[in-house]
Amino acid sequence: MNNALAMGWTWALVWCCFTLVDGMLYEVILNNFEAVPQELDDMVDYGTIRLTRQGKNQLGVSGSFTVFKNVGVEARVRWTVYKFDFMGNKRMFVNGEGTLCEIIAKDEVVYPNLLEWSNLPPQDSCPFPKGNYTINNFVLDEQRFPPALPASEWLIETILSKD
Repeated sequence: MNNALAMGWTWALVWCCFTLVDGMLYEVILNNFEAVPQELDDMVDYGTIRLTRQGKNQLGVSGSFTVFKNVGVEARVRWTVYKFDFMGNKRMFVNGEGTLCEIIAKDEVVYPNLLEWSNLPPQDSCPFPKGNYTINNFVLDEQRFPPALPASEWLIETILSKD
């Protein structure tokens, strides 16, 4: 009897780990934002951009920042997505790079959603115009991710630099 009960609870816990979150097998939790100003001090002031609590277990991005000059092909973005395996080891899943304009123009997940919560310029704006921008309680909509994205813990590192 105790073995059957233990097996039942084990299956219930495993099932809970894989239950759907709003129709998806994952949820997005933003837990760190770190601006590393080095060579970009003359291009961007990160201002008041901060993580903000949006709910009991959810953080978002809010605040204002300033772009001091039009930014186009001279700004490069490198990004790497890591997937954590069951042992907690970080494994590279995918990476890429391009100009800021290329990355924004091709993005189908983050930037279009970000436009709804900010005064950022349209996705086809290149160069990215100088100005003051505000993001108001942006939380990534995980339903915009591809349905085949494997459930896991992920880390995304993005580096903005000048050529």
